[in-house]
Amino acid sequence: MEPTIAGLTASLLTLFDLDRTFYVPARVQSKLALRAWWWGFILANGLAAAALYAIFKDIEALRGMNPVLKAIVIGISYLTLIRAKFTTFNIQGREVPFGLESLYEGAKNFVYKRINSIAKAARFSETTQLATSENLMALATRARLSIEQDALLAAEDKRKSKAWVLSVLQDANTSEEDRRAALADFILSGQRSGE
Repeated sequence: MEPTIAGLTASLLTLFDLDRTFYVPARVQSKLALRAWWWGFILANGLAAAALYAIFKDIEALRGMNPVLKAIVIGISYLTLIRAKFTTFNIQGREVPFGLESLYEGAKNFVYKRINSIAKAARFSETTQLATSENLMALATRARLSIEQDALLAAEDKRKSKAWVLSVLQDANTSEEDRRAALADFILSGQRSGE
């Protein structure tokens, strides 16, 4: 039971990180591949946390803790445990720490590149479609409304985003097509290009 709780905790944290990192439109051509990378990485992190629970459950600092709380603590701190150096090797007179961090970071970068590639292709398609379907002023109006209606933006972020929309509209050195694309991307993802 406790390894499952550790795994679910780590999986939830991984889901939050993926959601914070990637904007993926609802319409994706490679939906099956995206789901496989996305949920596979979440599952792998959950399994890693469950395995780390089995390894670290009896350490002195956690010994007197409630088993469920111990599982949650290990699930929350699994990345710290992965980054821990288990031993040090002496190679050519230098001490080289050894742990799972390199393996984890390599796997994460590998998965994130694949998710990013799928997300970028979907975002390009979505952005292009919106940018070609509306004129510059209509996109600017939608962008300003998007800013005003965003309950998660602080007042300072709203001010900066409105200033950015105005700068896009006034940028005489950029083609109208590129300005429409920048505004469409902002409307869809909330990200300001060129910053």
